Amino acid sequence: MAAKQIKANPSAAKTGGSPGKSTGKATAGLSRRAKIAAILGALTIGANLAGLVFFLNLKPKPTGPAPRIDYLAKALAALDRGNYSDARRLAKLSGEQLNSEATESGGPSFVLGVVTAMEADALWEDDQRRYYLLASRQLDEARQKGFPAEREGQGLYLLGKSLCKSREYTASRAYLEQALSSFPDQATEIHGLLARAYMLGPHPDLKLAQEHNTAYLADSQLARADRFDGILTKGQILFKSGKPDECLKLLADIPADVPASADANVLRGQLLMRVAEKLKADGGESPTADQQKALSQKYREAIDILRQAQTRGRFDQRVAPQSMYLIGECFLAMDDTRAALDQFRRTQEAFPESVEGIAGAFQAADLHRKLNQDDEAIAAYRRAAQTIGDPAEFRNPLISLDNARQRLMDAYLTYLKSDRFEMAESIVSVMVPLFPRQRQLELAAQTYEAWATALNVEADKAPAADSREIARSARAKYRKAGENYRQLAEVELATRTYPDYVWASAESLLAGHNFRGAVNMYEEYLRYELRRRRPRALLSLGEAQLALENFDRALESLNECILGYPSDAASYRARLLAARAHIEKGNSDDAEKLLRENLEDGYLTPKSFEWRDSLFAYAILLQSQKRDEEAIPRLEEFVERYPDSPQVINARYLMAESYRRSARIPADKLATDTIETSRIAHNKQMQQLLTSAIDQYVEVQNLLTRRQQQTDLDRSEQAILRNCYFARGAALYEMGRYDDAIHAYSDVTNHYQRRPEALEALMQIAACYRRLGKPDEAYGTLQQAKVMLTRVPNDANFTETTNYSRQQWSDVLAWYAGLSNKGQPRGQN
Repeated sequence: MAAKQIKANPSAAKTGGSPGKSTGKATAGLSRRAKIAAILGALTIGANLAGLVFFLNLKPKPTGPAPRIDYLAKALAALDRGNYSDARRLAKLSGEQLNSEATESGGPSFVLGVVTAMEADALWEDDQRRYYLLASRQLDEARQKGFPAEREGQGLYLLGKSLCKSREYTASRAYLEQALSSFPDQATEIHGLLARAYMLGPHPDLKLAQEHNTAYLADSQLARADRFDGILTKGQILFKSGKPDECLKLLADIPADVPASADANVLRGQLLMRVAEKLKADGGESPTADQQKALSQKYREAIDILRQAQTRGRFDQRVAPQSMYLIGECFLAMDDTRAALDQFRRTQEAFPESVEGIAGAFQAADLHRKLNQDDEAIAAYRRAAQTIGDPAEFRNPLISLDNARQRLMDAYLTYLKSDRFEMAESIVSVMVPLFPRQRQLELAAQTYEAWATALNVEADKAPAADSREIARSARAKYRKAGENYRQLAEVELATRTYPDYVWASAESLLAGHNFRGAVNMYEEYLRYELRRRRPRALLSLGEAQLALENFDRALESLNECILGYPSDAASYRARLLAARAHIEKGNSDDAEKLLRENLEDGYLTPKSFEWRDSLFAYAILLQSQKRDEEAIPRLEEFVERYPDSPQVINARYLMAESYRRSARIPADKLATDTIETSRIAHNKQMQQLLTSAIDQYVEVQNLLTRRQQQTDLDRSEQAILRNCYFARGAALYEMGRYDDAIHAYSDVTNHYQRRPEALEALMQIAACYRRLGKPDEAYGTLQQAKVMLTRVPNDANFTETTNYSRQQWSDVLAWYAGLSNKGQPRGQN
């Protein structure tokens, strides 16, 4: 209908214009009919589509999986075309496909190994070796799972080649031998590889190397450069076989225009070095001047020929580092240490990852150490160790892994034995990965232990002020040792050595005064140790708890040691420490019982440290309880038996205090007794006791004064010396010997000039003058004290050594001076 409509109005169809007014109604009618026709057409089309869909749904659907894509076949095809990027991509897809199907096949690994080996051919030195090493692993995985069909020969050939090129010479031999029969297309190259594999490596077979080299050279199709490479290999075999003349004759046939020419010069240099070595051996320890001259001449000739090798070969090939390293060896043999050092250093810097660069780094480090250039040596050892990489992959014909380890260990032991502990510590820090982590931790712990021991010896000889600082440093080293042993124990948790490392950690932490850490490690040790060292562990655990003031816990461990192991030597020390814990808790009776057991049970002798320390502890306990009559004989015994003991000064001081305190008893009786004979006896006894006290004060004073001339006194010793000065004057005052007391207090003012102690001494001198009936002298002394007060530095701590502050002293001196001025003398306060 629409078509008829268009034909009926041709003008409108052609021009697209509007119809005239005379035709408007007819046009409107046609438009409605066209709409109806369009709707009917659309309905017809929809019905047809619905029918088609229905028909399609009735048609049966295809069943089963989609067709399987053989990625491995595609990867092998890409490999054969030389399209290595596609081959790698398809091999990975093949691997994923096989994994999803739980199918084992060496095909993907084979393709990846071949691609990696092909890429390695375009690389140099260490990069090439790494690629060949990766290829060997991939190809070996393919071998174990099974090479693809008809690819075994190629796989064995490339596996052997990759192992040989990555310096796994011994491992490569068997696969290359198999490849000779299974992959004859590459027989010539395989012979060449086998010649190198049998010539090099830790276990060379020069006879087989020669046979394969002969087979290699028998190929008449060899390229000119390859043939001379084979001749060079033959020369190297002759060199290693000890046939220098044949080797030299063979090298003469290698022309200067082939790549092997540079290597030939390197070999000529090695031949000259061999001649020089023989001359050196013939000359012995004392070569003649002519022998020395000939020796030097041969080494110079070797250096010259090796330098020629560098100019003929490409710098980025193996010739340059090899010749540079050998020149360093020449200088070293000539005892030109600095020239050798410079040559090895340059080799390492120019070719850090080459065989020669790594060996040169270790040589340079050793030479720096021998020249006492310690900082440079440590830096060189660090560089050398870093170049090793993974020890499992390290292969170097110039320096074995064991030799590299030995060089580091020699450096470590040299520094350790010479007490250069910082250097030894630095060497230990670079040992990983050459050494296992366990070994590094063990050596670090041993270093810190030795360091701490040496510091303690130094502290014993140093002045007091320095000694305390050195002792603190020693404890810090012990703590580091303990931490390293703790880490080592964690690493060795599943081994039999675990308890020993826990023990070592606990001991070091205790020595380092890390008492909490020591407690943790001793408790851990006791979980595993049923008998060996158990008494000692309980003792040390109690000591650590005691230091932490955990007295009850300390007593638990110490009592277990005492009761569970009564015959062990640790039990005696445990009694001593347990007594200290009881004293801290206020249980003096229990402490006394334990100390008396050590002294009286008959098992210890006075020669033992435990008996000595128990005697001293018992005497202190008696003295602290004011049982002076019992304390004095114990202190006298200690002083007599152990005159060189560190505690003898304290023992004498406490004895003097006990004598002086004992004198108060007859002094009190003298004040109250009315019977003359009794008063005389009391006075005599008092005088004797005070005299004994004075003698001990003087002895302690002399001992400390002599020590002060050699070293600084610690705070405790300073306090004892100060107390002796004043106690001696007080004892003389109590005896009525006022003139002697004045002299004693004058010693104080001389010793403690411009210090608060001098004020106290002047006050006592004034008291003595008042006792002597000399008020003017007393008043003058107080005025002197007032002047002295103005001279005491402003930062002086008055209350630390006297009873008054600066202001209080000013007030007290004014008050006493006022009393003395009024003629009202006062007794000593």
